[in-house]
Amino acid sequence: MTSLLEVQIRQMTAADVKNIAHHFCPPWSTTNKMTQLMQTFYEEQKNNIRTVGILEKDKEILGYGTLLRKSQYPYFSKIPEISTLWIDDKYRRHGLATRLILWLEELARSEGYKQIGIAVGLYQDYGPAQKLYSKLGYALDGNGITYKYKLVTPGEKYPVDDDLLLWLVKPL
Repeated sequence: MTSLLEVQIRQMTAADVKNIAHHFCPPWSTTNKMTQLMQTFYEEQKNNIRTVGILEKDKEILGYGTLLRKSQYPYFSKIPEISTLWIDDKYRRHGLATRLILWLEELARSEGYKQIGIAVGLYQDYGPAQKLYSKLGYALDGNGITYKYKLVTPGEKYPVDDDLLLWLVKPL
């Protein structure tokens, strides 16, 4: 079990871009696409649009998450969003996601935000995240679900994938 005391959280550096892209590339993507995404995240961090928090132990990256200051979700126009939270499979269920979320919340609080938001998927793979966010005090924002950041229309069909999201908020 990974001790929380041994894990550090720090901001992403340029050297992390390729490391994260190779280590955390999901099966539905490619290393090139993941490298482009991480490069975009890094550029956004340099421009204070996003901060990427890196969970690290003994120079090994265990996970990452971001604080996005301008969400694409219209109801979060004045609050930051915790986005793209990922913990390496072998380090899940050790409290690392909790620690990273608390770090991102503290960052938002230190910047003067009074509220923070997060989204969660609706299918079974997101079950642990759904439970965690509730445990950490996140509550439904009351606007229903979205597909690709747009409110769904009753009676329309949408794929049940990573773009079908329920949005949550928490006071800081």
